[in-house]
Amino acid sequence: QAKLQVGPAFYRPSTMRLTMVAAWVAAGDWDSCTTMAFAPGATEGGSTFVTHTNDCVECDSRIVYIPARDWPESQKAITKLYHAFPREANTGRSSAYEVEENPEMAGQVSSAALGYIPQVRHTFAYYEASYPYMNEHGLAFGESTASSTLWVPEPDGGSSHYSVNYTVADHEPLLGLTNLMQLALERCVTARCAIQLMGDMAMKYGWYGEDPACGETLTVTDGGETWVFNIANADGSKDGTYPGPLAGTGFRAAWAAQRVPPTHVAVSPNTFTIRQLKVNDTENFMYADGIFEAAVKAGLWDGEGELDFALVWGPDPLTNTYDPTVPPIPRYSSMRSWRIYSRVAPSLGLKPVVNPLDLPFSVPVDRPITRRELFDLTRDHYEGTEFDMRVGVLAGPFGNPNRYEGGVGVHEHGGEFPRAISIPRTSYSTVIESLPQPRREAIASPSVAWIATDSPASSVYVPFYASAPQTELGPYQRGNLFRFTRDSAWWAFNFVANLMTINYQAMSERVVPTVEELQDEVDRQTAAAEASGDPLVLLETQMRVQRWVVEKWWDLADELVVMFNDGFLNGCTGQALAHERDLQKCNVANHLGYPKQWLDMIGYDYNIHPHYVRPGGVMKPTDPGFNITAPPRAPWLSIPTPEASEPVASSFGAGRDPVSAVYAVAMVGVAAVAFLAGRASGGRREAVGDHFQRM
Repeated sequence: QAKLQVGPAFYRPSTMRLTMVAAWVAAGDWDSCTTMAFAPGATEGGSTFVTHTNDCVECDSRIVYIPARDWPESQKAITKLYHAFPREANTGRSSAYEVEENPEMAGQVSSAALGYIPQVRHTFAYYEASYPYMNEHGLAFGESTASSTLWVPEPDGGSSHYSVNYTVADHEPLLGLTNLMQLALERCVTARCAIQLMGDMAMKYGWYGEDPACGETLTVTDGGETWVFNIANADGSKDGTYPGPLAGTGFRAAWAAQRVPPTHVAVSPNTFTIRQLKVNDTENFMYADGIFEAAVKAGLWDGEGELDFALVWGPDPLTNTYDPTVPPIPRYSSMRSWRIYSRVAPSLGLKPVVNPLDLPFSVPVDRPITRRELFDLTRDHYEGTEFDMRVGVLAGPFGNPNRYEGGVGVHEHGGEFPRAISIPRTSYSTVIESLPQPRREAIASPSVAWIATDSPASSVYVPFYASAPQTELGPYQRGNLFRFTRDSAWWAFNFVANLMTINYQAMSERVVPTVEELQDEVDRQTAAAEASGDPLVLLETQMRVQRWVVEKWWDLADELVVMFNDGFLNGCTGQALAHERDLQKCNVANHLGYPKQWLDMIGYDYNIHPHYVRPGGVMKPTDPGFNITAPPRAPWLSIPTPEASEPVASSFGAGRDPVSAVYAVAMVGVAAVAFLAGRASGGRREAVGDHFQRM
């Protein structure tokens, strides 16, 4: 096939990936999400759930309501929707996107149409953020990117992430994932309808991912069934040549869907998870017409046995990387799946693995999971496991589980750390509850989307009811990454999350109980509203709760600034002192300092020169067989046995015991723990680790 030149040599095989590498190293553009899908028998109360941590460094996190509409016979404009603010402008879908109606949109250029498709006579109402996620009938989505075997360009050639003006040739793909999700929520009531419509539209008009080698996973639910939907490129080729071997065949998107069994949970962590397609099992599988013949024609499958979607239409996780200068990191995906499965089904005794495809598509839960436990799953940092991100050198002196991704240093040095569920660049997290029929009728809403803006580990979930048309520009409809403002929910939670990096352990003793206290009050308020059975009461309650939570979070932010000023721990926050003697009574200027374990680890002594240390060993795994021998296709993942990790003398002097040092949790001083423990509410005084381990 002749190559189609798109953009500045971006898709030539010789420069394609290196161009992407340079952009990622320089800008750190990471967009990789986690989604979970819970079938009705896996949850307390019989609701179905899909979750989504939108782990997007630049995303427009505003929550926007798109009203239902009746249409004359007409054409629907298809625009390319961006994640960065503003994701669209002057499209006529919501006042939040209109330059004349929303002051935040001032000066924005109108989104241009890539093409047009026939419009239906009526479209349903739905809520959306960076991705559309729930409609008025309780149909709901979660999302996670994956990788495609075949590469296909975006309509603008991928040359500018923020561009709003394009041209698109007739043979190029028209629909991105966001377009497909919007079409499904506008036109469908059930998960099966959504899956079939998205597949049919992608096949008819062509589908493209968020980057040239991108595939996508959606979790889809409707209150009765829960599905996982995988879609991969079909227009391109393995070397970036475009159009690819399937050009002219009419096969423009490879997709498949698998139903989550009634008592199961399925996790999708940036990799396809659907394996062998069962040809005659229409109860549990859906897939594109012609998918088997297309796989053979594209040279991806020999036609023997059952087609393994993940390994045919997706690359081998052990050898695939967007960056040819560094090895793949398959544990980026596998560790998240293992962690969720090990928490909801500990009786299975699943062990951590390297290859995410060595884990099952789904697992049965040991017992039904509550909504609050689902919230906690999104907040996980492997607490209490041998991979606990609160300990070790990278956690710093104060047990910070967050890690800085990317950058030139990591790129040049190599290596990896565990990829947590909750990470700093999460722009928002959704836990969408699609209700069983009796409860839908009782509360006058088919579903509720619980939204925690910014990193879920330090955020509170607030409700958005499917039957409550919230068009007002409140704190969850305002704010963007490029301008700090106090009228934005995202900036409130982002501010506290970043403030916590000063002393994560000490501030967690204040922040985590506050999360629980506010979440308890949200539950009380929403339960009362649901008992009314009135959609107007639901709307009024959700708006009041949202404003109240944001106000309380800004109060907490102000308190933390004072409480931890200059590295001390200060009491009597928000009070004016009448006499100097009140300083002692109020515990002002308590010394936190560095924990002894940290000082031991870094070789602190009376030498006032800068200290430098060398690696001295690692924590001994609880399972001695874990990852000792790497898979044959991924030898770079091999690690030495713990017995081979001999202590190495630090450059500042005598050798120390590295194992005991790394095992030690970075703790704050006794005064800080005592002070903060007294502030926590009586019923919520468990340690931070215990908080995340409740199941």
